[in-house]
Amino acid sequence: MSGDASACPTKSSFLTELRLAASFLTIFPVIDQRRASEDTVAASFAWFPIIGFGLGAMLCAEDWLLAHVFAQVIRSVLIIASLTIVTGAVHLDGLADTADALGAGGERERALDILRDSKVGTFGAGAIFFDLTLKILALSTVAGHRRYAAILVAPMLARWAMVLVAAGMPYLRSSGSGSTLLSSQGPDLRTGVAAVFTIAVVVTLGGLRTIALAIAVAIAIVFAMRLFYRRWLGGVTGDLIGACGELVEIAVLVTMAS
Repeated sequence: MSGDASACPTKSSFLTELRLAASFLTIFPVIDQRRASEDTVAASFAWFPIIGFGLGAMLCAEDWLLAHVFAQVIRSVLIIASLTIVTGAVHLDGLADTADALGAGGERERALDILRDSKVGTFGAGAIFFDLTLKILALSTVAGHRRYAAILVAPMLARWAMVLVAAGMPYLRSSGSGSTLLSSQGPDLRTGVAAVFTIAVVVTLGGLRTIALAIAVAIAIVFAMRLFYRRWLGGVTGDLIGACGELVEIAVLVTMAS
C-alpha cells in the first residue's frame, strides 16, 4: 500500500510536496521542512520544474510591469537580480563552490572539503561574475515573445536539469537536506508527471525553434555533467546539483538570444 501511495499522491500530499519544493528553491517561508517525513521531502524533488515555471511566470509579470518604466537593459538587470534574490542565491553559491573545488586540482578529498566550506574563493567569485554577466547580456538582446519565452523557460529547464542530473546518482554526504531529497530510489509517477509538465509547457509556447534547441542544449549539459561528476567525485552534492542548474539556465538564455 505504501508503494501505491507514493506512486499516486493525493491532492493533499501533492500540495505538501509542492510547498516543500518551493521551500527548498525559494526564500519564501512556505512550509517547515523539519516537520515533513523523509519520504515526502524526497518526493518533493520531482516537482522542482513546476516551481521553476512559477518563478518564470512571476518574472514575466515583473518584466511586463517594468517595461512601462525602464529600458530593456535595465529590466534585464532587475530580472536577474530578482531571480537571484528570490532563490536566495543558493544555486549561485553552489556554482561558486563547484568552481573553487575544480580550481583546487584533481584530488577528490580536497574537492569535497572545499564543497563543504561556505567561503567563496577566487574561482568561485569569477564563476559568479561570469554567470550574472552572461545572463544579463543574453536577456538584454532578446525582445518580444522570445523574451518572455526565455524568462519563462530558463528557470523551469534549470530546475528540471537538477532533477535529471541527480537521478540515480550517489549522494556524497551522509547528512543534510540533499541526502533526504535523494533518498527515494529511482523514478516514480511524480518524476514522469514533472517531465511531462515541463515538455507540455515548452510545446504550448510553440513557434520558436530556439526553444527546441534550448531543450537539446539543456539535456546535453545534464548528461555531460552526470558523466563528469561520476568521473570526478563519484556522485553529487547539493552544490553540484545547483551548479548544473546554473549552467543550464545560462545556456538556455544564451541559446534563446542567438
